[in-house]
Amino acid sequence: MTPNDGSDTETEQNRTEWRIGTATRVITPERPILLSGYGDRTEPSTGTAMELHAKAVALEDEKGSVAVIVGVDVLGVTRDLHAAVVRRCRQEYGLESAELLVNASHTHHGPEYRVDDSRLWDTAGTNDQRAREYRERLEDEIVDVVGAALEARSDADLRYSHGRCGFGMNRRRPGPDGFDLASYPDGVVDTDVPVLVATSDDTVRAILFGYACHPTSHPKMREFHPDWPGVATAALEERFPDATAVFLQGCAADQNPVPRRKREQTVQHGQTAANAVEAAIGARGKPVRGPLRTLTEETTLEFEEQPDRAELERRLADADGEDKYARRLLDVLDREGEIRTAFPYLVQAIGFGSDLTLVSLPGEVPVRYAHRITDALAGDTWVAAYSNHGYVYVPTDRQLYEGGYEPTWVFIYWDYPAPVKPSTEDRIAETALALAQRAGATRRDERE
Repeated sequence: MTPNDGSDTETEQNRTEWRIGTATRVITPERPILLSGYGDRTEPSTGTAMELHAKAVALEDEKGSVAVIVGVDVLGVTRDLHAAVVRRCRQEYGLESAELLVNASHTHHGPEYRVDDSRLWDTAGTNDQRAREYRERLEDEIVDVVGAALEARSDADLRYSHGRCGFGMNRRRPGPDGFDLASYPDGVVDTDVPVLVATSDDTVRAILFGYACHPTSHPKMREFHPDWPGVATAALEERFPDATAVFLQGCAADQNPVPRRKREQTVQHGQTAANAVEAAIGARGKPVRGPLRTLTEETTLEFEEQPDRAELERRLADADGEDKYARRLLDVLDREGEIRTAFPYLVQAIGFGSDLTLVSLPGEVPVRYAHRITDALAGDTWVAAYSNHGYVYVPTDRQLYEGGYEPTWVFIYWDYPAPVKPSTEDRIAETALALAQRAGATRRDERE
């Protein structure tokens, strides 16, 4: 027997039989509500340009191990929403936290469902009740779509492939006064479009795909819209009518679509992403065998020290009450008596044997995290950000020293006190790599 014959025989013998299920739920708000993603929109939504969805893929290997991956058309997943969904999915379906991945597409035309305790964007408080109501509905929809996907499981084959996409561009441009939030063609990007496809009798049933780029191509309006990821999933479901397409946002914290801000550009980018996915499916890629292994581990986001109460009160007085950062931290001190400087950070790995490892990270993660993780691992690796919980940028050490929008300013709008400490990048990356190894991946330095 030749080596090739033996290898093929072994591959066939070790192939895992999969059961795959999918489900979709429309999550577009039924009443006007503030939209999230741009701080200067202070009036509620005026309508729907394109429906928002929650979509799920349930995967089960031949030994009964399960993972459910959910893509949701919202800006982000709050910590309390994720905890509630995990708790209910454990009670209703027997799923553990590590077996559930909830990824936000990060569309900037979705509902603002966080209650504005510190009056950062809704000074009259008129959005609070609708935010609470929608938050409860969103929880129900996610739990329901998970259950429906589990119920729909049937036999299928899995293959992994990837395409290429190029409309994302780095948005941290160096200049004499610092790093501007502007297109920078010489900056680092990630063109990879990972694709996991499930088929039955040569019919495509499920498409899970990713790309690292902000969904900010749509004009800044007050209509609900899933931006280019929604256009891409709709296009794929039109091309593969028996399939459900689920998008996972990548490490897009410093990546913007170019060009943007026109409806036709949103359509163009969505179709471009769909073309990349279709090309990957056509290339067939490689079989994914398993076994399935799901893991999570909490590391810590540590933040620099914040000003004390006296300094915050001085800042607020000097700004005639308009310093949102000072007002928010004073509210936290009044409610809780202290300001936390460390928060849990949930890293997740879903391993498909040695064939593929999917790593998920919370929050807005720059593309260098994906490169650092994938470069360190020998096999196919897929890194998704905006997953499970976290409304905060998680800059690299390099970005902390460079300054600019992501590391030093935008945190004032979220529930965090200050920029992260420089030790953050190493802690997150090494936690992710350790989990990936436990899930079945191999580090390159172990093979040298």
